[in-house]
Amino acid sequence: MTDPFPYIKVSGSAHECGVKHGKAAKKQIHHNIDYYLGIWSRICGMTRNDALKKASTTADPIKMYDSGIYDEIEGIAEGSDSKLDEILALNTRYELLFSQVKLIPDGCTALAVLPDATMGGHTLLAQNWDYRPGVKEGCVTLEIRQEGKPAVLLHAEAGTVGHKGLNSNGIGLTLNALVSDKDHFEPCPPILVQCRKVLNSKGLNEAMQAVLLARRSVSSNVIIAQAGGVAIDLEMNPLDTSIMVPENGHIAHTNHFIGPRSLVVKDTFVPQIPNTVYRLSRTNTKLRSWESRVSVDGIKEMLRDHFGKPYSVCTHIDPAITEDMQAETVASVIMDLDERNLHITKGPPCLSEYEKYTLA
Repeated sequence: MTDPFPYIKVSGSAHECGVKHGKAAKKQIHHNIDYYLGIWSRICGMTRNDALKKASTTADPIKMYDSGIYDEIEGIAEGSDSKLDEILALNTRYELLFSQVKLIPDGCTALAVLPDATMGGHTLLAQNWDYRPGVKEGCVTLEIRQEGKPAVLLHAEAGTVGHKGLNSNGIGLTLNALVSDKDHFEPCPPILVQCRKVLNSKGLNEAMQAVLLARRSVSSNVIIAQAGGVAIDLEMNPLDTSIMVPENGHIAHTNHFIGPRSLVVKDTFVPQIPNTVYRLSRTNTKLRSWESRVSVDGIKEMLRDHFGKPYSVCTHIDPAITEDMQAETVASVIMDLDERNLHITKGPPCLSEYEKYTLA
C-alpha cells in the first residue's frame, strides 16, 4: 500500500492559481526540474542551457494559443521560486523527449465506455499511465477553480498545467504517447498545454477544437469524452489526425497508430514496445466480453492485468534494463464523468487501492 499523491486545491485568476500551485508543490516542482534536466542530459545529449533555450521558444506560441494558461505558467514559476524557462521546460517535456529520442519507456492503456455499455449507465474514462518511476514523487492531484472556467480535477506532474483529468461540465481526457518518423521539435503549444485547454472547455465541441486547431510537431493520442455518452479518439501526427469513435459502446488506445489517417507516417515506437499491441487486444477483448456490464470495479480489474508482465497493462519495472529506460504504471486513473469522480492509485494498481475524489 502507498500513500496517495499530494492533493492541492487552488482558486482565483489564472495567475493566482499558478502561484498557489507553485507554492504548494514547490518541493515536487524542484524535483521535476532536476529530474528532467538530468534525463535530457543523459539520453538526449542536451545541456541545461540547450533544454531551457528550446523550451523558451514555446512562450509566444502558448501566449497566442491561450494567454490565460500562459499566465498560470508564469504564476507557477513565481510561486515555486523557479525560472520561467524551467516551468516552460516541464510543460514542454513531452516534445523535448519524443522529438529527440525514439526509444523512451512511455506506455499507456486508455479506454472510454459509453452509458449503454456500463452497468450504471454512466460514461467512464480510464488510463494506466506507464512512465518513468523517477517522476512518481513529483506528481500531484490538482483541483483548480479558476474564474470564468469550469472547475478542473486532474493528475499531473507538479509544475505542469495539464494531463489526464475531468472538469465540472463532465468533460474528461486521457493522453497516450505515439512516435512517428515525422516527429521533430519546433515551437508549438505543448501537448500538456493542449490537454489543459481541453479541460478548461465548457463543451465537447470546444474541447475538440482545443486539439484539432492547435499546431503540433510531434505525435500523440487523446480520448476526450463527456458525461451523457460521447467519446472521441484523436490520434495525431505532425501531418494529420485520425478521428475515431466507440464501437459497441467502447473505445481503447495504447501506443501505436491504428487510425485511418496514420499511413502518412511510419510508426517508430511500436518496434521498441510491441507490448502495445497485446495490451490493446487484451483491453478490447475484455470490454467486448462484458457487453453492457462494464463497471468501475471491472475496469480496476482490467487495469491490474498482468499478461506479459512486466510489460503488461499493469506495468512493472524490468530490473534487467538500465534505470533511465525503466517504466512502471506511475498512476492508474478511472473517471466517472457523470458523477465527476476520479479514482486514482499511486503506482501500479495491483499494489495500491484507488483513492476516490469528487469534483463537487
